[in-house]
Amino acid sequence: MARVDLVNAYLKEGILEVGGWCVPQLWQTLWPLYQEVGDGPVAEIGVFEGKFLIGLCKTFGTSKKNMATAIDVFDMQQFNLDGAGVGNLEKLQHNLRRQGIQKNHVHYVTADSLALRAPDLAEFLGRTGPAHFFSVDGCHEVVHTVNDIEFAMYVTAPNGIIAVDDYTNANWPGVQEAVARMYLMGNYSFVPLVVTANKLLLCSYSFHDRYLKAVHSYIKTNHPKTQMKKVKRFGFDTLTVMPNHAVWEDLV
Repeated sequence: MARVDLVNAYLKEGILEVGGWCVPQLWQTLWPLYQEVGDGPVAEIGVFEGKFLIGLCKTFGTSKKNMATAIDVFDMQQFNLDGAGVGNLEKLQHNLRRQGIQKNHVHYVTADSLALRAPDLAEFLGRTGPAHFFSVDGCHEVVHTVNDIEFAMYVTAPNGIIAVDDYTNANWPGVQEAVARMYLMGNYSFVPLVVTANKLLLCSYSFHDRYLKAVHSYIKTNHPKTQMKKVKRFGFDTLTVMPNHAVWEDLV
């Protein structure tokens, strides 16, 4: 089965069987970015039950030779300071197997992300190589969000994508505050690209113009009813992509 058919099948049915907060219409933006980036390692901080991670694994070709990384506090709930989601390793592994992702295709890291240090960066890169897609969805407080985005920037390939979850969620204002502090007070090689489906996507400044055009062209061609608007965020051209979440459309 072609990769796009596997992804479409998960987004149409499998995603509904996994607990969490992720809508299939997000892939209207992710799929053209995958086509630009290509197969490679994926990772997520704050995996909960695996809804988004499974979709990333299916999209970016997770296998024994192309492993994914799942980072979560899991049973160390004393570090779940905002109570955003109680991850369960056994439930995650069950969901992965049920959706066709083998247990030994994912490396599991039980840790408070604030405790990750240089040796952890080196271990990550040595084990899987730079991530092609890194999802930041851990503790939503400002300190954690800044820390996790910076960790993601260190281990993500120059042509990779970083997703920051709950950027538009009013219940978690720490995420927007963290992003604002970063881009108003510092300079980073990864910059804002797209806001869609409650996530802010970042990419390297070197690939920014190319990826922006790719997303715009793909959505305009394949999802003409999806609304898009080009806006400035922290001085960078970005797209706000607003799909109809009530309607399912195959990616292609």
